[in-house]
Amino acid sequence: MNYKIGKSNNSNPDIAIREATAQLNNPKLILFFSGVEAFAHYASEMKNKFPDAVSMGATTFAAFCKEGAYKDTLMVIGFEDGIRCEAGLLKDADKYPLKYVDQVEKTAARFKKPDNTICLEFSSALISCEELVLSTLNAVLSKKKIPVFGGSAGDRGRAEQTIIALNGAVYQNACVFVIIENLGGKIRLYRENIYKPTRHYFKSTKVDVRKRIVYEYDNKPAATVMANALGVNVSELPKYLDSYPLGRIIGNEMFIVANNQVVNGSGMEYHARIYNNSQMVLLEPDDYKTVLQKTLSQARQECHRPSLTLMVNCLARSILFESNGDLNQFATTVGNALGNYVGFAGYGEQLNQQHFNQTMVLAVFE
Repeated sequence: MNYKIGKSNNSNPDIAIREATAQLNNPKLILFFSGVEAFAHYASEMKNKFPDAVSMGATTFAAFCKEGAYKDTLMVIGFEDGIRCEAGLLKDADKYPLKYVDQVEKTAARFKKPDNTICLEFSSALISCEELVLSTLNAVLSKKKIPVFGGSAGDRGRAEQTIIALNGAVYQNACVFVIIENLGGKIRLYRENIYKPTRHYFKSTKVDVRKRIVYEYDNKPAATVMANALGVNVSELPKYLDSYPLGRIIGNEMFIVANNQVVNGSGMEYHARIYNNSQMVLLEPDDYKTVLQKTLSQARQECHRPSLTLMVNCLARSILFESNGDLNQFATTVGNALGNYVGFAGYGEQLNQQHFNQTMVLAVFE
């Protein structure tokens, strides 16, 4: 696989593009990440500069590569060869993305043997669209056994605005996706949780699925159940919400659901859907450095010669690492283990049929 990674923190967006893409010659696929301010300009100019390439991007809290974590920086990767790719778009992502399922069908139809293939997607954040997007993508891709991997766009962490881009156009209510076939080997997917279960388990018994609100656990007010599990009053809950997310249990797997806020003193609103009769567990922080080493060790054992890794690291995880002074060390630790990689930090992560939060997902290319 032949690719080039570039970056620039120049405040002049034209200079930033020139610096970040200086090594690119004739890319087939360009992925890029930056802050919100100059993102639309980057998207437009990327298309102008490389009109024959698929160019796809997302706004981010921070961009990652093996050299470290970078804020207020344009980061670009251009794939020159070693892959085959086709891109598509789902509009009206928070309401009717299924109307555009033909985009997925047309794109996926070009992959007759979908081995060593993934669908990378970036979704608009802050509009609760992710589950609708995943159901649309998987309506086609699950039948072809093409896994879905990606994340929701990010911003500075203030939940103000996120943007995604495809081929020069920008969107705030959409999903952009590209199906990538690795011509040189497999693509292995990994998901990392840095929170562990407590002894507090409960079942959701009254839910507004679309609004991501749980009103009752075990037929009791959800906020009261959460407060009792934490040993605090409901009025004190907000200061614990970031550190104690929930786990939604599906079979032998557990997916993190981040708390958003207390609703009317009794309900709980989340950043991912919880369904009626979902089995839930209260989570607490684990030793994230130890967990990371286990994740990277497994990836290296299973993929002896990684060529490139794509990473989505949750914005909340990134803020946690930054607050502890570990964000840059986290980024370089991944690079030391896996070599070249690029990643971004947004408001949610997606893998196959599931949307979740406060997680890292990796796609490791042989």
